Amino acid sequence: MSFQAPFKYLALVLAAAGYAVAEPTRPGLTYLYSLNGTLGEPFTTGVGPHGTRAVLPVLGGPFSGPNISGQVLPIGADWGIVDSNGLFWADARYNLRTDDGAEIFVQTSGPGQPDGTNHLRVIFETGSEKYYWMNNILAIGILTNGTTTDGTRWAALDAWQVNTSA
Repeated sequence: MSFQAPFKYLALVLAAAGYAVAEPTRPGLTYLYSLNGTLGEPFTTGVGPHGTRAVLPVLGGPFSGPNISGQVLPIGADWGIVDSNGLFWADARYNLRTDDGAEIFVQTSGPGQPDGTNHLRVIFETGSEKYYWMNNILAIGILTNGTTTDGTRWAALDAWQVNTSA
């Protein structure tokens, strides 16, 4: 039994008895960047066991934030699923190249929302010394997308780092 186990048990007993248990400290968010990507012509692989697999090629676009900026490389796609409720579950992999030459592999995934946005988990992988800290963070994103009047498909992602509030 761990050292904390008796205290956790006591907190549960007190909560069940009607004693107030303090709400934990809320995590904070630190803005990382905004990305504006262009997407290629979508296609599907058909209806599978989890829904319809919709593939949206990533063609590129800029991203920028307070401490990082650069271009989305034309490598990757979103291999999302459209579920039986018509919601899109993103599952993307693509690469960023920063203005100072670092390469960062990005994975995003998460559920569609009734308003058309997606709430994403964002995972980074890089060997860059300057951006190595990104390998070890928990990041989230809000994704929106659409089509311009000339038919160009786009996606916009605002990414945030989750951190412990002081």
